[in-house]
Parts: sequence; C-alpha cells; structure tokens
Amino acid sequence: MAINLNAAKDSLRQIFGRARRPAVSNTAKIVAAAVVFLAVMAALGVGIYDNIQKLMSRPGTATQEARKAIETHDLAKFNQYVDTDALLEQAAAEILTEQINSSLAPATYSVDELQTRYENQMKPDFIQSARAALEEYVTTGKVTYPATLTEAQMFLKQSGAASCEIKSLTKPRLEGHAQYSTVIFYNPQMKFGFELELEIREDPDGNWRIVSAKGFEDYFGGYRRALRKKLDSLNAPIGHQMDEIFLVKSFKLEGAGGDEYGFSKNLNVSIKADVKSAKPLSKVIGKVVLRKGESESVAPFEIDMTNVAQGLQTFNVTKTLNPFVRTDVDAMKHGLRKRDVHIEITEIIFADGNNLKMLDRLPD
Repeated sequence: MAINLNAAKDSLRQIFGRARRPAVSNTAKIVAAAVVFLAVMAALGVGIYDNIQKLMSRPGTATQEARKAIETHDLAKFNQYVDTDALLEQAAAEILTEQINSSLAPATYSVDELQTRYENQMKPDFIQSARAALEEYVTTGKVTYPATLTEAQMFLKQSGAASCEIKSLTKPRLEGHAQYSTVIFYNPQMKFGFELELEIREDPDGNWRIVSAKGFEDYFGGYRRALRKKLDSLNAPIGHQMDEIFLVKSFKLEGAGGDEYGFSKNLNVSIKADVKSAKPLSKVIGKVVLRKGESESVAPFEIDMTNVAQGLQTFNVTKTLNPFVRTDVDAMKHGLRKRDVHIEITEIIFADGNNLKMLDRLPD
C-alpha cells in the first residue's frame, strides 16, 4: 500500500499547526527574565502605553495592567490581563514545530509517532518549564533553574531569553475588534534580533487581554544561527585535534531503497578517512548532516574502531531520508547535491576510556 507523502505532510501541519506566539517582560530597561519572553506583551506597558491610549477609550490597557502586576508581583492580576494558558500553548506549538522541522533526527516515521513525541514529551516539558519560570518571575522578579535541566529548561536558558530587550515598536493598528503592534527585540546574549506581532482583544468581561504574539519562528531561527556560530568557535581547537586522529578526506553518496512501503529512502554514505592515532581507538561518533539554508536533518552514526588499521580506510554509514523532515522531503523530491551533505565527527573514544568530544551546548 503506497502512502501519500503530501497527505502525510498536510497531516503533520494539522498536528503542529501554526499558532500565534508570546513574548517577554520587564521594567525600565525592558530586560526580560527567562521565559517572560513567552509573555513579552506584559512588559510592553513601558513603551507602548501612550500609543495604545490614543486608540482606546477606556483608562487602562492590558499591557499597562500586566506591567503593574509584574511590578507588584501580583500573579492573579497578571493572569487577568494575559491569557497565559493560550500563550504557552502557542509558544510550544511554534517553537517545538520549528525544532522538529529543522533538526529532528529521523527516529520516527509516522504522524502518530511524531504526535506522541510532541504531545507526551516535548510539549508538556516546554509548557511546565515555561509556566514555572514565568510564575516565578512575576511573583519574585527572578528566575532560577535546577542543577539538572530538562530539554526545555536548557533551551530557555541557553537561548538568552533573560537578556532580551525591546528596541522599537510600531504604533498599534486597529483591525476589527483587535489591536496589533510589531515589536522589535534584540538578544544581546546570543546577538540576534527578531520581531513579534502582538494581538490584544477584549474579553466578555470588557477587559483587554494579550492573547497572542506572532514571530517565534524567527526567534528560534536566530537562536540556532547564533548557537552554531558560538559552538563553531569553541569547537575549532577540538576539531583540529580530531583531524589529527581521524581526518575525513572524502565521501561518496549512493541512494538506496527504504522501507517496505517506499515511504522513506536510505542514503548510503561511503567515508574515506585517514586514521593516525598514537593510542588505540574504540569508537568514532559523528553525524551525517543534510543542510539547506536554515533547515537541517541529522543522522548520527557510530564506527567501531577496534582493530582498525592506521592510514586511509573506508567506512560505510547510512542516513534515512525521513518523509516528516522538511529537508529530507526536499531531497527525495528534487534530488540531492553533495554540497548539501556534511560529515561531522563529534567524538573520538579511545580504548582506555578517554575521549575527545565536540561541545553540543554552551558552557555554563
């Protein structure tokens, strides 16, 4: 039975459909604190209040009141003017969908499996971590993290949310019963900018509430670019040491069959490497990366180096082209260019248990 790839992609979009997203909070300098960027609108009272007042007849605004709630550490009042539940749901959908589309290693192959991963693992972790940080910030003015971080906590900490600053904003515009304003942020920790479009609506009780913000795909993209740049710099000397032990000289690509339905396809990669190690080796660990623009698909591999001779050697690894990963789908449809494929060695393990390993996150 053939599976319709386009239908599968449509189903995936429905599962992770685009939502509007949230943003960051603060006071005079408008500096966010960790996940308050997920409710950034709350901080905007400082700079946006005068403009909004010109458009609204009632004396208070959602951004103004939310800011006051943060200043007085009043969580109940904050939630009155910010639809926190909706914003956290939207943030999870936007950020995690982009993470899945851009960097998910092909470990699952069905919509059901991806949905389970998203609903049961990634989304609960993200929402729980974001909510805890947001509530801590509103009630105490700071955010702390445990010694052992979950994946979501790691992202929230490393992405520099606590350093986000508002640089400029546009005059709010009225569209029907909603107001919209574009805010330009800068993340000085990771050194990138991004935009969010805020949406404010009146609820049945007559309160104007911040209900969404759009633009967190750009936030995630900016974070990934900045992270890659920083890690490349930190890993350069480690990579030089690895090259002296296991240097990839060239590689060849060959398409192969996939699963029994013809749904996924395999890419066989023949790697020619120069082995020059003064110490016996145990394993070489790496990844085949298919990268196009900002999107990439990763397939890890592990090579057993026990009793492998010195000098030029050939090693064969396989990358599965996953029909639920954007970059792989493009490769299956339009073919693959060698320049889009990268072989990256991430760790060399010696027989005595010592190792050389690339950093995959920034040091604390």
